[in-house]
Parts: sequence; structure tokens; C-alpha cells
Amino acid sequence: MKVSSAHKSGEPLAAFLRARRDRVRPEHHRLAPGPQRQVPGLRRDEVAFLAGISTDYYVRLEQGRERRPSPAVVKGLSRALLLDAAAERYLRELSVTETVRGGEDDEAGDASGMAADRLDAVHQLLDSMTVPALLVNRWLDIVDSNALGDLLHEGLEPRDNYARMVFLAPGAQEFFTDWPELARCVVAALRAQAGSDAGSARLAQLLPELLAHSEVFKAAWGEHHLYEKAIDHKQFQHPRAGSLALDQHVLELPGSEGHRIWAFHPADDATSKALLLLTTVRPRRRAG
Repeated sequence: MKVSSAHKSGEPLAAFLRARRDRVRPEHHRLAPGPQRQVPGLRRDEVAFLAGISTDYYVRLEQGRERRPSPAVVKGLSRALLLDAAAERYLRELSVTETVRGGEDDEAGDASGMAADRLDAVHQLLDSMTVPALLVNRWLDIVDSNALGDLLHEGLEPRDNYARMVFLAPGAQEFFTDWPELARCVVAALRAQAGSDAGSARLAQLLPELLAHSEVFKAAWGEHHLYEKAIDHKQFQHPRAGSLALDQHVLELPGSEGHRIWAFHPADDATSKALLLLTTVRPRRRAG
């Protein structure tokens, strides 16, 4: 299965604009909805008017014939489409990148996308942490973890990529107590973190499998939602530890091409005790 045309040159920007235009209603901008509208959201001419550009120029953007809107146009489009800070940043990234960065991870021959000495230093940091922790790259590959981080998702396979685990692992919907919400967040996080690298070789490997085997992923990917949070609350139903309540902290690593540490802090005493029990089992499985 080929990656959809939304990932060809120029198309990520066009697809994003189309999806976000459908979500904005005329009344959001105090426009008269009219008796017979042909589209669920704003019309193209309405977006153009609100963004301060010509309708013809906006049509070219949505058709992928124009790919490099100026910063002023990006600002106008963000205002017209009611984009939050994360979505505006994503639009800006798409607007300044005609060609993907691609090939950096392939040429290096390292699936982690991180230099060996940096990876070793981060691994030592993970091992020093007393809570479950994962090292995740921009495509949600689980590059490394500490002992508790590895045991946290015990029983789920595959565990090489968080999106693959959430959507493809048997039992995932029972393991993740709030699976429907988590699923939407994972898709939106993948899109947000991939950013202007949406045409990368790694994403080209990952997307066909997810699109082919999960209708939920396919539908959510087409909605072009974005998700970025520094902290979130998670509920797991672990096969041995039982119910776990965790606060997930996302720690960015500067200069690491999008790598983040996900640390899961116990949200209550029962979870703290349950995690302690997990440390008595088999040694950790090193990622990679």
C-alpha cells in the first residue's frame, strides 16, 4: 500500500488547510451561515477574505500549486482557521519546507536517529530515574527505556513504536483504560512531532501499516489534529500490577532532532506500590 497523496511534495500543506477549513464554522467569525451552504465549514473565498489574501491564491494553496506562503500569509491563515499555537507552528513548518529533510536517519544507518555517545548518555540518565521512562523519537519509535519503562507496557507487542503498540498490539484496548482518547492523542502527537518531516523515509514505512490495519488510525490521521502537552494523565490496566494511575511528563532534549523523554510518575500511593512490585521480575530488555 502506498502512502496517500497527502504526503507528496506540496500536499501536506494543502491537505492540512482543507481539513482545518472544514472545522471552522461561519458563525465562529460572525459570518452569516446562509441558507444553502455546500461545505461543512468555511468556503475558500471566506478563508481568503479572513486571511487577507486573494481567493485565487488560497485556491492554489489548497490545490498544492503554491507551497511557500509568506510569514504574513501564514499568520493570516492561522487567524482565519482559528489555529492554536501548536497548529500555527505546524503550518509554519509546512510552509517553509518544500523538500523533506529525509535521509538523515537512513544515511546514518541508525534507527535511533541519535548519535551513539548521546544515546549512551541518555541511557544512563534513564537508568538513574526511579519512575518508568522512555526515550521516544519524532516518529514515536521507542528508542530506549529504563527497567520500569520496559515493564510498564509488559504484555503488549509490538513495543518498538508507541503508535504501533496502541493500534496494533492485541489487548491494547483493554490495557489502556482510556484507549479511544489515547488513540486520538497518539495520532495527533505523531502528526505534530513529525512536523515538516512528514515525508520522511521512517514515516513512509510506518504509515502504510497503520493506515491498512486500523480504521481508527486512518480516520484520525485524516482529521489533521495536533497534540502537544508537557504533562498528561494516563490510566493503565497492567496484566500483573493491576490498575495504574500515572502522570506522564514529556521532557524535550535540545539538539536531538525531536527526541523526548516520557517519564511516568505515580499519581497515587497504590500505583507507587504496584510499580515497586514490577522491579522484582526479569532483567530489562534493551531497546534496539
